[in-house]
Amino acid sequence: MSDPVDDRHALLTADELLELVGLAFAGAGLSDQDAATVADVLVTANLRGLDSHGVERAPIYLRRVRTGAAGGSDRLHWLAEAGATARLDAGHALGPIASMAATVRAAELARANGVGVVAVGSSSHFGAAGHYAWWGARAGMIAWVASNAAHSMAPHGGIQAFLGANPIAVGIPLGRHGEFVLDMSTSIAARGRMRRAQAQGDPLAEGLALDSDGVPTTDPAAALAGAVLPTGGPKGSGLAMAIALMACLLADADLDDEISSMYSGVDAPQNIGHVFWFIDPAWFGDVGASVVRAEAMVDRLHAIRPAPGETVRFAGEGQARTMQERSKRGVPISRGELERLADEVDRCDRPELAARIRDAAARPADAT
Repeated sequence: MSDPVDDRHALLTADELLELVGLAFAGAGLSDQDAATVADVLVTANLRGLDSHGVERAPIYLRRVRTGAAGGSDRLHWLAEAGATARLDAGHALGPIASMAATVRAAELARANGVGVVAVGSSSHFGAAGHYAWWGARAGMIAWVASNAAHSMAPHGGIQAFLGANPIAVGIPLGRHGEFVLDMSTSIAARGRMRRAQAQGDPLAEGLALDSDGVPTTDPAAALAGAVLPTGGPKGSGLAMAIALMACLLADADLDDEISSMYSGVDAPQNIGHVFWFIDPAWFGDVGASVVRAEAMVDRLHAIRPAPGETVRFAGEGQARTMQERSKRGVPISRGELERLADEVDRCDRPELAARIRDAAARPADAT
């Protein structure tokens, strides 16, 4: 990985970033614990190289808290629990807060029953789906996580946004190799990356999106006004719809075309649904022996001859290496992102904290 070290980025330590983001959410009225939870989800995304789902999302999350469209864990309400299943009404709490509560409960249910399934409704954008799958894998679980989202993706064969770019993530423990973490959008590229490209003035690659007239575009603003395209055509389109239907049937979430964007409806609560399905492999046999076989598979994978200029690795391995490097060297954050965060903190009437964030934004990229 080659991190950007240029005039557009500041370099912050993970601890400093966690502190600043946590203080920002506490300043918006969340409890210290809730603020720390949201900060951990966002900053971990940056640490693992998922910058489009990291601190870049903090300002809109803060704005929704400030308008009352989202809140903290005091809004959570467990509606039902039976056997290995549970349903959580998030009460329009921030997605990361509701999702971490659901993640912990899914793991508890899996330990007690072999399988734990938690459905969450009345939630909002929950950050990187892989965060929760990674948490589950580190806890020794096989974790499957999915969420629906506001309509932004054209279904296969269409040119109008109808489905969400609904993410899915799978986490599996790999012993000495860490964790397998597949974290993917059902669109070719996540809209968060397009929003980030727009903010930084960068064009999109071809073949990712359509403008509002259904014409292919590389302009991120036009793409955001139009529709992203499904990955694998009918495959991504079908998977996105399956996730939407699961969120509706299990969590009573709105369907994708009924959900407004969190950016355009800042003061409107959302009813997004998430599903957390955890499996405890200890219920199915000798975990130790199975992990040894999984480790050996990864060894064989690494021994495969790579294509020119490529590296053969499993899903999540690159993110783990990025996290290790950024934990040591620092996390590059766009100065524009930090300025937008400071602006939102100012609106929360926290001028001293906003000044600290602006000082960090002005720091040379080679200073930590």
